[in-house]
This record gives sequence, C-alpha cells and structure tokens, in this order.
Amino acid sequence: MTSTDTPRRRRSPDGLGARGARFWRSCTGSFEFSEAEFHLLEEACRTLDDLDLLAAAVAADGAMVRGSAGQPVVHPALTEARGQRLVLHRLLSALQLPDEDGATIPTSTSMRSSTAARARWGATPLRAAR
Repeated sequence: MTSTDTPRRRRSPDGLGARGARFWRSCTGSFEFSEAEFHLLEEACRTLDDLDLLAAAVAADGAMVRGSAGQPVVHPALTEARGQRLVLHRLLSALQLPDEDGATIPTSTSMRSSTAARARWGATPLRAAR
C-alpha cells in the first residue's frame, strides 16, 4: 500500500454496509493497494459492518439475555464482537495504513515485544557503574 496523489479507484464490493463502504471510499481515495491488499481491505470493511450488526443486536436485546436454563447470560453478540475486533486489528495491521502522523497500527507481535522490552528494561532503574 502506498500513499499517492491520484490513487487508482476501484468500485466498492457489493453488499458493503454504510460503515464498510465509507471506510472503503476513505482508503481507496487516499492509497493505492495491491491485489492482495484489496482483499484485506474488503475483509476489514465487512468486519466493520459485522461489528455494526452485532452492536445493533445488543442494542435491541440488551447486554444480558436469558440462557438455556433461563438464567441471565452475557449476550453472545458481545463475545463475537470481541473476536471480530481482534480480526479487524489483524487486518488493519496487515494493511499497514498510516494515521495522520504516518504511524501504522502495530501488529500483536510488535506490541508484545514492546511490552516485554518495557518490562525488562523499564522495571529496573539503571544503576551507575561503581
């Protein structure tokens, strides 16, 4: 994916919802994508739409629903939304879309590495050589 002044436009995939289509237009209006990246972008857009559907289900039913024995349980859409957010993060990380400052979304591996480095080097104050 490269930033360009005149990116090559591609028609948005059929069946995208409002948020997915908006994200597609935003990305294809700002960047050029390889064929593989177009597929990742499409899946990211569909994931955004899926998250909207899951949020609508929770809004309609509430965060708690009745379980099989009549007990209150967390709405299954909330659990699924958590999984979809992880998928979205991975897709966006793979696309390496920059933000306004040019930074990209870190991958889970780089986030774990940063956390490990902070734990290793940041937890103990540096001692002066004796």
